[in-house]
Amino acid sequence: MTRLETAPYPPGIRANQALALVAGMSDASSSHGGCHAMWKRVGLFLTVTALAATAACATPEDDDAASSSPDQPYRIVQLLGMNQTGPAALNAKAAAQAAKAAVAVLNERGGILGRKVELEIIETNGDPTTAVTKLTERLSKGRKPALVLPGNTSAEALPMAPILTEAKILSVQQAGSSALNNPQKFPYLFQVVPTNDSMAAQVVTFIKARKATKVAMLAGKDAFAQATAEATRKAIKAAGLTLAGDETYTAEDLDMTAQLERLRATNPDILFMQGAGASVGYILQSRLKLGWTDIPVVADSVATVTSLMSRAAPDGVVGAPAAQNVYVQVLAAAIVGAPEVNPGALDTMIKALKAQGEINMPLNTFFVYDAIMVAAAAAEKAGTIDDVVKLAKTLEGFTGAEKGNWALSRYAYSATSHAVALDPNSTAIIPATLLKEGRYSPQS
Repeated sequence: MTRLETAPYPPGIRANQALALVAGMSDASSSHGGCHAMWKRVGLFLTVTALAATAACATPEDDDAASSSPDQPYRIVQLLGMNQTGPAALNAKAAAQAAKAAVAVLNERGGILGRKVELEIIETNGDPTTAVTKLTERLSKGRKPALVLPGNTSAEALPMAPILTEAKILSVQQAGSSALNNPQKFPYLFQVVPTNDSMAAQVVTFIKARKATKVAMLAGKDAFAQATAEATRKAIKAAGLTLAGDETYTAEDLDMTAQLERLRATNPDILFMQGAGASVGYILQSRLKLGWTDIPVVADSVATVTSLMSRAAPDGVVGAPAAQNVYVQVLAAAIVGAPEVNPGALDTMIKALKAQGEINMPLNTFFVYDAIMVAAAAAEKAGTIDDVVKLAKTLEGFTGAEKGNWALSRYAYSATSHAVALDPNSTAIIPATLLKEGRYSPQS
């Protein structure tokens, strides 16, 4: 059996893996635990197992044969939580905008292997259980999609990964969890966002360029935040720098004064801030209240997506005292004047995005555009949309030198890693600056 083949699992076992991921996330986010968490896991177990059995009963006409006909379109299914609340909804809407833009560009250029590209968006409300339910329902009826974009966050994508693997469907996605980069477990899943290690390496480069040696860190307690923090800790240690202070906060914390006071007592040269949403504003306001603006603050790429970090007052902090000495980590391609990975592709992308609506988020929230373009290039090179093993092997042969319609980065994969093998220079750290149509001025 080759590495890309799927072993004959009993019905539902992949869904049980999905359940374990959902249940684990449920435990991590629950503040009650005990019987409540236990019964929640039991309920999820019954739900996902039943759905897997339903999906396994799909009729032959609904499966691979239906999409292999040359007159059938290239079908993309995207699952998103656009109706949820908070910053995640804005990110989901940006992902939908990106997918529509990519489909429009491909169809204008003749589709994929001469097939029209069709996009189907399924609302999940940002809930992992709902996402699993709706994905399983979709796979149990209708024609099998050639590509699935499973959610806009790792929380959604993780529980859907085993289901997509069992169904042998290609997935190129912008969820960044390192747990998804497991070719042996998820052979048909590929990622397009810079890895945590790549971004941490750029942070260290910035620190060393400023002749700093002591770093303090403030990060959220959730799993995603701590994955970012851990990659940064490792990079700091590997570079021979000192992590002088390491503090955390929760989404419920409205004042970070205590954490910042403890960090300031370690006398660091630079503060690394990981954050998202309103927490970013609370951190910066607490820092201003303490008068601790004399050392640089480097905000991670997630904090950068927060609108506060790219808008002027009163909607943001750019140019305000709270943003004094604050730097942001951004996608290098999103800086005006940066070298293009595929000449002309970025202009095409921006034009297509604008045709779908206003561009009011940083370009790194539109990575789905590149995900679709990468999948399209794999299909054209492999000469198939149905042979998922051949598609996966084709993607594993990408070296980063390929030309295509993607605009935000270069993409290189291997048989042992389906995360993007990127140079740290794929991201850059610049002073907090205004955002215009998804892009930043070179310096501020």
